[in-house]
Amino acid sequence: MSLSLQSGGTSSRALPHPSTSSGLAAPSEATTRPITTGTSVLGVKYNGGVMLAADTLCSYGSLAKYKNARRLLPVNSRTLVGASGEYSDLQSISDLLRRNALEDRCTADSLYEEETQSEECAKEVWSYLRAVMYNRRNKMNPLWNDVVVAGFKQNADGTTSDEPFLGVVDKIGTAYEDDILATGFGGYIALPLLREKYS
Repeated sequence: MSLSLQSGGTSSRALPHPSTSSGLAAPSEATTRPITTGTSVLGVKYNGGVMLAADTLCSYGSLAKYKNARRLLPVNSRTLVGASGEYSDLQSISDLLRRNALEDRCTADSLYEEETQSEECAKEVWSYLRAVMYNRRNKMNPLWNDVVVAGFKQNADGTTSDEPFLGVVDKIGTAYEDDILATGFGGYIALPLLREKYS
């Protein structure tokens, strides 16, 4: 066996062609377990808004590998996403949401931002991510993240509502809304304390 570089920049061991000696299948390209991970994301609804908080550390096992990793990402002017779990999968989710936002802008009725109401509200992004995570889980290739979506809901006429939205989607597609959310280790430590003090 030899080491080779595959398209897309990933390296893996090159196995012999399946028809040659042993009949082995091609190597799996799914993430089998998280390697470079970020931990807790906290979300809190308050009167007239919603807030997310996360640290910027990504760990490689017990090594603090990246000390300035952004895990809170804006989707559009209405929505903010934060995730714990595998950092490369968060980057994939970010790319996917950016592509969707660009497609929405390109297919809008107007070229001018002030005339378009096509931005997805936070609840639509949350619902879309639920479907993506569930689909990837069913393909046995999950995105190893718990994603918190925060922002504002949308009125029936397409304008932004003043009602805040806070929801979470986990790696298997389970999704729920709440006034206080936490992912990662913060779900065990911070969430009980926040619920006790929240009023």
